[in-house]
Amino acid sequence: MREFPQTYEQEALWIADRFLGDPSPFLETWAQRILGPLDVPALERALAALVARHAVLRSGFGLGDDGPVQSVDPAGTVPLERLPWPGGDLHPTLRRAGQRPLDLTVSPARFTLYDRAPDEHVLLLQIHHVAVDDASLVLLDRELSALYTEETGGAPAGLEPPALLLGEHAVRARAAGIAPADLAFWADFLAGAPALTQLPPRPRPLAARRGSACDTVRTTVPAGLGDAVRAAARALRTTPHVLMSTCMAVTAAAVNSEDVVIGTPVSRRGEPDLDGVFGCLTDLLPVRYRVPSDADFAAVCAAAKRRSLDVLRHRNVPYARLGGGVGRTRGVLSGQHLGRICLVLDQSPSRLELPGLRCERVHVGGAAAKFDWLQYVVADGGGWDVRADYALDFFTPDEAALFLRQWRTALAAASADPGVPVRDLFDRLAATA
Repeated sequence: MREFPQTYEQEALWIADRFLGDPSPFLETWAQRILGPLDVPALERALAALVARHAVLRSGFGLGDDGPVQSVDPAGTVPLERLPWPGGDLHPTLRRAGQRPLDLTVSPARFTLYDRAPDEHVLLLQIHHVAVDDASLVLLDRELSALYTEETGGAPAGLEPPALLLGEHAVRARAAGIAPADLAFWADFLAGAPALTQLPPRPRPLAARRGSACDTVRTTVPAGLGDAVRAAARALRTTPHVLMSTCMAVTAAAVNSEDVVIGTPVSRRGEPDLDGVFGCLTDLLPVRYRVPSDADFAAVCAAAKRRSLDVLRHRNVPYARLGGGVGRTRGVLSGQHLGRICLVLDQSPSRLELPGLRCERVHVGGAAAKFDWLQYVVADGGGWDVRADYALDFFTPDEAALFLRQWRTALAAASADPGVPVRDLFDRLAATA
């Protein structure tokens, strides 16, 4: 066994997880529906090779003499569990499977292959967030495709080994420490930030604390609206993510003050030797939006772009440190935490490509509520698939569906006319049924 400290990101997740019940909100799923004559032994060998390549999949997480550690087992494995399909519709069945607890002292991952029908399988990776981020899932698609191709007699995978271990990165990052200038930025940036007292779609009483129970609501952004969003983003010299997040801030401001905080994902893969490393190197950081009713959308979006760039320049402060080291009254998982509403955009989703097979990614709802509202927007042709995991303590299914419709209303209106007054957007949101 080789022992390393946990990264800042891992430590925050691991500590929080110890205080939460099952299912953990940090359980992630990657699921593929595979159609065609799957070579199961070849898949098993390819998965074994993938685990051998990435140390974090062979690591246990626990408490060492000097704090939280990750212990790499050079001979560790993640077995492929093969089961008959338990019945039921695809999404709810996989969501229940994704809620099974993982023993982090042994492994952060579990592979399951379901036999759903003749020549139809579902491959599920259940993995704890301490060991994965979105960039890791891109690696998973690319490397498993290459390894399975080799195992079935195709071209050699030709994969270079990762340049370093995630644990080695943790040692390097902790030796570098957190820059005082970055901490000073966040102390100033969040000074006076209000707690979000109301959640869209309308003002209503909220519980003092939320439980972990969650559900998922889905919609789509059709190709026509997708084209309009991209055109408006170009006109505003910003990104679709900033434009979409600004629409979410407008939707939240309609039932709150003009000062709104939205969580946004940031990657800390700045060094080239981290490109091929599987593990958690992403955090959700708060971006503060000002949405005055007498402004127009373009001005609000321009200010959001500036603040987003400021956050990126100072992204090397862990989110957990913002709760404990900057604003001590705001705990990461408390009812007052800064990331109550979050939006994640995936503009270039990767694909699993196995020879002779058709693979379809199944986006499974969260095991438990990470945030009050966590919205994923995934590119699909010219449009986007949209799903949001929402806390059942704070939303009914009808309210969650209405929140998504209001966000789409703001998105359509701002894309059609970026100069639309915020006051007009508020009126349209109130009229949305």
